[in-house]
Amino acid sequence: MSHRNLPAAFQALEARLAELQARYTRGELDPPAYQGEVQNLKVKDDSGRAWWLGGESGAWHYWDGSAWVRANPPSMAQPRRGEATQKEKRSRRPFMLGCGIGTLIVAVLAGTVLIAGWQAYQQEPMIVEGLEPESLTLTQHSLSSDQIVVIDRFDYPEAFTILFYEEEQMDGSLMNVRFETWSYYTSSVEYTFLNGVQEAEDPLEIELVGDLVPQPYRPEQFVAYMSLDDLIASTGIEQYLIVPLERELVDGGEVYYADELTFGLKNNELLYVEALALEVGG
Repeated sequence: MSHRNLPAAFQALEARLAELQARYTRGELDPPAYQGEVQNLKVKDDSGRAWWLGGESGAWHYWDGSAWVRANPPSMAQPRRGEATQKEKRSRRPFMLGCGIGTLIVAVLAGTVLIAGWQAYQQEPMIVEGLEPESLTLTQHSLSSDQIVVIDRFDYPEAFTILFYEEEQMDGSLMNVRFETWSYYTSSVEYTFLNGVQEAEDPLEIELVGDLVPQPYRPEQFVAYMSLDDLIASTGIEQYLIVPLERELVDGGEVYYADELTFGLKNNELLYVEALALEVGG
């Protein structure tokens, strides 16, 4: 999250990072271009010390002459006790997150995953290229009758998200959950499925200015808790950007960015998938 009371130049870099992350998610920047832009998020404070924003939500580092050292950025004068604005007071609402997958999901959707990697390991995200997906016989997920009805009407979704997690039942047992959201931007509608059963049909208020690139992925390609190797074989991706997550955020968690695809694994088990719609022209 963004630091309050930062000098204007520092606030501008935080806003710039948020913009870059949004462009990367939309597919407007490839991994090398994104990484190159992030490397330029540098500024000097009033004393001449150089600072680098290694990620969103506070991952500021200063240059000590030989390396970038994580530290809190310089702040403007803080308000006196009791002078917090109403907006600040509202932002202090407590909240609860589920263990493991819940935290990972929030991290991805809130755009905080990049900072988590830098904070924990003080290293840049790593680009992996030249993958050669193996020809494996993989078991695909079987679509439900509700989902087939939607496909027959609109074809496959133009974008979708899938979450995998366990939910405790009344008798104390755990149920595996596959929660899916299918988006159809050209038809202005979005469907939600819980373990294949349609839960909702909601309008989408998004105005397209260009054409959508055909979605290269299908929901059935992603199976709960599949390994990274299995996912690569299933999707055929040839490169990705990997970002380790902070241990306190998700122990053993990693987020990956590929062409039109974001996914999260914990201990090499798939927990989250987001297939992105890519708009061109306009």
